[in-house]
Amino acid sequence: MRPCFLGCALFAACLFAPWTAVAVPKDWLSSAIAPQARTHDFGTVARAAKTEHRFHITNHSASDLFIRGVRASCGCTTPIVETKKIPPGQTGSILARFNTGTFTGQKQATLTVSLDGAIRTELQLNVRGYIRSDVVLNPGEVRFGQVPEGEAKVIKIQVDYAGRSDWAIEKIVSPFDYIQAQFEEVSRGQGRVQYQISASITKGAPAGFLRNQLVLHTNDRRLTTLPIRLSAQVQSAIQFSPQSFALGRVKPGEPVPQRLVVKGKKPFRILDITSEAAEVRFDPIKDAKPAHLINIVLAPNSQGLGGPVNSHVMLTTDLDDQPLKLGLSYEIVTQSRPPDTVQASN
Repeated sequence: MRPCFLGCALFAACLFAPWTAVAVPKDWLSSAIAPQARTHDFGTVARAAKTEHRFHITNHSASDLFIRGVRASCGCTTPIVETKKIPPGQTGSILARFNTGTFTGQKQATLTVSLDGAIRTELQLNVRGYIRSDVVLNPGEVRFGQVPEGEAKVIKIQVDYAGRSDWAIEKIVSPFDYIQAQFEEVSRGQGRVQYQISASITKGAPAGFLRNQLVLHTNDRRLTTLPIRLSAQVQSAIQFSPQSFALGRVKPGEPVPQRLVVKGKKPFRILDITSEAAEVRFDPIKDAKPAHLINIVLAPNSQGLGGPVNSHVMLTTDLDDQPLKLGLSYEIVTQSRPPDTVQASN
């Protein structure tokens, strides 16, 4: 009876013992997000300005990492989990949104992130900033949205100030030559000043997504600058689908049929399709069209034998001197040599 009593007692102790988190190696969290990247200072921002920061978390483990949740110590910041599941080798993100429309003054918050995977732990992120109550932006950012490459677009923002009668905007600094900003005083009186800012993106803006900020300089001796968030998605004159070719596991020289759709704002011709990592075969296209459906065959070469290959397919058109770059990935399958047969001598 004694062995049974001891076994039952041990089972009960394990069943009702409090859960203890697994010890986390210090370098595990440091590789996921560096200590210096866990704190962000928004600086001084205007009221109602769109103010956000994205924290990136990289999974260096061999299993999936899950962001189970995040809580904030202050209502001045709203955390948003953008990536709930982070596969091995991938990077996820948590967005911290500073609530400048409902809070003013010096604010700070601690964001506690619950992580679950091979190791279960909590991670703390910190944000802080000063929200001015005397300066209000409407709208809260310069958001160009989608802009076709080669076209211009203008966004206007109203700046309202309440305080000193001599307050003035002195200049606006743009981070890009192709983003220009001008300001004009609309009204002044009874301690209130109103400006209108006209921000324009010019025809020289490169294709792709951009996110940065304009910096507003004033004659305020205490807080001389104010950031204004700006963003734009400049669309290339030519759109194509898919963005990349993933061929999977293939043999050297094995032909893999693919389809490619290429669209433009006006009729154009496709001059050539090439790749350093594969032989490309397709029927020549002589006519200029606003959209092309292309049947191509990709035959991977033997580079990277026995391992993954990440390269590109280059598409040349008569709309641009620079070719378009599409992704190309595959893994060469090697066939093992059959064992030599030995004939027995009589």
